[in-house]
This record gives sequence, C-alpha cells and structure tokens, in this order.
Amino acid sequence: MACRVSFLKTLLIILNVLLSLIGVTLIALSVYELNSSTPGTFEHIAIVIQIFVGSFVILTSFLGCFATARVSLGLVWTYVICLLILLCLQIYIIAAAHSTNYVERSRSEFLALWSDPRTNVERLSLIEQKYSCCGQVGAHDYILLGRGIPTNCYRNFDRQQDNLFIEGCLAAVQAHANDNVAIGLVIKWLLLVVEFAALGAATHLGITVRNKLRRERF
Repeated sequence: MACRVSFLKTLLIILNVLLSLIGVTLIALSVYELNSSTPGTFEHIAIVIQIFVGSFVILTSFLGCFATARVSLGLVWTYVICLLILLCLQIYIIAAAHSTNYVERSRSEFLALWSDPRTNVERLSLIEQKYSCCGQVGAHDYILLGRGIPTNCYRNFDRQQDNLFIEGCLAAVQAHANDNVAIGLVIKWLLLVVEFAALGAATHLGITVRNKLRRERF
C-alpha cells in the first residue's frame, strides 16, 4: 500500500510538472501572437482563450502538486474535478480546431483588409513588417493601385532595392496560419494526453487513500 501511494505521488508530481511546463509554453506562445494580432478578429479571440486555458492548466497543476504532497483526500478529489473540467474544455477546443479552417479565415480577413488599403493602412503596415511581405501578391500591387511602394515593404524601413520584401502578404499570412495550426494541435494533443494520465493517477490515488482511511477506521 505504501509503495503504491509513493509511486502514485511521484507519478503525479512528474505529470503536474509537465502540465505546468505545457501551460507556460501555451501562454508564452499566445502572448507573443497576441501582441501582433488585431483585436476583434477570430485569431485574437482564439489567442485569448488559449491564455485562459494555459492559466487554468498552471493553477490546476499547482493544486495537483499540493494535493499530492499533502495526500489530502478532499484536495485530491478537487484536483480530479478540475482535471475533468480541463478535459472537457480541451476536447471541445480540439474538436473546434479540427473543424475550423484557420488558413481560410486568415485569407478572408486579409482580403477584407486589402479591399480598402487606405482605410486599413496601419493594420496592413503591421502585417507587412511582421511577416516581411508586401502587398497582396507582391510589391507591384501598390503600383497597380497608382501608389508608391510604402516603407513598410522594406526591411528596417530602408528604401533600398535589396531590402524590398518580395513575398506577397496573402501567401505569408496563410503560411503563418498553417504553421500556427500545426504547432497548436501538437500542444493541444500533448496537453490532452498528460491530462488523461494525471486524471487516471489522481483517481487511483484518491481511491487508494480512501480505502486506506476506511481500513484504519475499522
């Protein structure tokens, strides 16, 4: 019995450390993306949700470590409930991620901005500097609009031909969205697997401690 409890405690501490590391990674990536996302867009809302999930994961992992160290039956079951909430939320997020075409959404949002470049000049400027791109498909798009190529299309805003961004922003935005989807899904699935493992270990620990207390009572 003592060996089983010790094994479960060690396993839970390892899993909770993994959970906290994944949560920190999720928050760090989300904050990085948040600084360059446009408020009100689908991407911005998804990033805010990821920060909330990452924060909840970290708090739950701290609770798990504390419950494991104290071997408190009440804290262990509270931790199990938090994990169940996280799992439900995570399954929903993964299902939504697989059913949502983020690349197409990013394409539509950029085309909406490009449909009125004068009004959206600041947002387009941010995109061009962030992704090192220019225009919709290239710098000549500005020439076709009867405008000069803006300094946003140059590295370090230096109007030298060698510093001109060649790639169009439509392709750059879609490539970035595709990379984000791949990285995001890897983190989400890894988090789901660790949460399931932690749930199983915590449930087993709770049952073991409960049975031990019952035997001691009688």
